[in-house]
Amino acid sequence: MKAVFSLIFGAITAIAATLIHQTLPPLGVVIAIIATYLAIWWTGRYFGKRRYKVAALGGWFCVIAKAGSFGVGHELLIQGDSSGSALLTIGFIAGLAAVFQRI
Repeated sequence: MKAVFSLIFGAITAIAATLIHQTLPPLGVVIAIIATYLAIWWTGRYFGKRRYKVAALGGWFCVIAKAGSFGVGHELLIQGDSSGSALLTIGFIAGLAAVFQRI
């Protein structure tokens, strides 16, 4: 149950990051990346295990990967501009940093 909660929490964090990263550039991207780091870090802190951080990062990555790829109508939620690329790369690096930080 904890792993499912972590997965869903990571997915909700990614949805929020996707929606906020285009608002007020570059502030929206910075907020999205910081929120990603804090959410994944908090998940491990709350449950006390690194595996739940990995589950949260997995949920985050699944949503971000789907938002960064073309949909049925050829729409993108995360575009290939500087803020979208920063969210994809720096957000994932921030998630990995949160996973590998000590609990």
